Amino acid sequence: MAALAQYKALALLVALLAVANWESLGELTVSNSWQFFPNEALSQTFRITTTIQNLDDWNKWKFRSAAYLRFYYPNSDVSPPYYIKVRDLPTIYEFQIPQVLASQGYLLRTPAIIRASRYLPLTPNDMFAQWNFKLEAFS
Repeated sequence: MAALAQYKALALLVALLAVANWESLGELTVSNSWQFFPNEALSQTFRITTTIQNLDDWNKWKFRSAAYLRFYYPNSDVSPPYYIKVRDLPTIYEFQIPQVLASQGYLLRTPAIIRASRYLPLTPNDMFAQWNFKLEAFS
């Protein structure tokens, strides 16, 4: 039974990746400062694509990192930070709008990212391998 449920979930995910309509919210180079994406989101389903800019830097010369993603709401509420790793393939995530905010009509939110690393806050941007964070919303 559990294997069948996992198969169905995987089949749904593959279908979603193949035929889904994804709206780009932007692509940013991750840094040590919070950066806001140029577009807001209504969706709760997102596709994140991470792209390393220089593999030698990533594999040999510089510090690796991840990112924190947060959502800022019009009423000044902020989501908890979601830890996002660099991955080889686009990955789908669900980031739910808290029920209390949804019930008040706060469905639109602005995403923002910042570098996540154990070497912060003392390590400058140029000591990290550079990578891009592309965020798309399911529509």
